[in-house]
Amino acid sequence: MKYKAWILLILANLFWSGNMIFGKFSSTEFPAVWTAFLRWVVALILLIPIAQFIEKPSWFQIWKKNRGIITLLAALAIVVYSYLMYASLEFTSAANGALINTLTPALIMLFSLIFLREKVSTFQFIGLITSLIGVLIVLTKGNLLQLFFTHYNKGDALMFLAVLCWTAYSLVVKKAKGIPPITLVAMIAIVGTILLIPFLFMQPLQYKEVTSFGIMGIIYLGVFPAVGSFIFWNQGIKMLGAGKAGITMNLLPVFTAIIAVILGQGLVISQIVGGLLTIAGMILTSIKRKQVSPEKSMTPQLNP
Repeated sequence: MKYKAWILLILANLFWSGNMIFGKFSSTEFPAVWTAFLRWVVALILLIPIAQFIEKPSWFQIWKKNRGIITLLAALAIVVYSYLMYASLEFTSAANGALINTLTPALIMLFSLIFLREKVSTFQFIGLITSLIGVLIVLTKGNLLQLFFTHYNKGDALMFLAVLCWTAYSLVVKKAKGIPPITLVAMIAIVGTILLIPFLFMQPLQYKEVTSFGIMGIIYLGVFPAVGSFIFWNQGIKMLGAGKAGITMNLLPVFTAIIAVILGQGLVISQIVGGLLTIAGMILTSIKRKQVSPEKSMTPQLNP
């Protein structure tokens, strides 16, 4: 069972790394808001039947009792986070995006300490600092002395804002209790896609620039990261627990870098060194992590 769980978790992170790569390609054909919108439309085609078949929810009753929290989560995860992530990939590399995303667990830990008063171990604090240094090395191309003098890549800044937004989502989602996990993601996606519709007119889609490859990329984003990773991730957490499962997120920049190299995108030394430090920091934050209850370990998450 553990062997199967590790495979599911590895596949979940592999699909998520593809989100960066195909998101980068899609940004050349689709405005960011259209990429976010179409991704979740594709995902909903699968999520709604899956939720109905597995969980058989009372959709209207769930919405009536939880419309406030669902709307807030949709705004954070679907509208703001998805838009910022795909907008950032217009200016930065998929490898940089994946590395900055690995800050997420450490930032969740930091904000949980500040706002939720959760305990943090020495290893976790050291891991947070190590990860931060790793990302700064990537952002400054290895020249930390230029930290306060460098004009940073606009895409890196947008990706960091996206990570902060995801951190806020991860704290707020804990308040969404009693809703079946797949149903919650489906309802967040429904509300989020509706909220995105007005913004579509602000960035018109140039239909003549859309290719079959771009359409395939959107389908990938909707099927594999949005649906496949979610199902595999939750199943892996069931088998191993949230603590061990979280360690596998360190594979995200590794898979992204491998896919990027296969597709002909280059890597520089600062990305490699920064990536290793970021991964080391994430491993440290996983050491002696506070044990969570089965209910908390099944907190539903959307996908990075």
